[in-house]
Amino acid sequence: MNCPQCEHQIESADAICQHCGFDLSSAAWVVLTKVYPPDDLIIESLLNSYGIPHKILRREVPQMPVTVGPLAEVIVIVPEQILAQAKALLQELEDQSE
Repeated sequence: MNCPQCEHQIESADAICQHCGFDLSSAAWVVLTKVYPPDDLIIESLLNSYGIPHKILRREVPQMPVTVGPLAEVIVIVPEQILAQAKALLQELEDQSE
């Protein structure tokens, strides 16, 4: 993934950028979107392909393999510094699907 501050490649979500010293683990994470499967997989793939750091929050209940309604909701969060860039990518994806 890319550093939200300097755009250089960093290795993992809890790493410090070797180029600018930005600590991704201390970044403020904000909600990008709330979706339901399989849209979460599409958005995750899109963010991965652009090197955008993100976290996927799922409400999985191991005892219930089938999730419906609120249990199926997936929240996608990104560092606050790149929220605008991530929203623009989602808007572009939405425009293409129309």
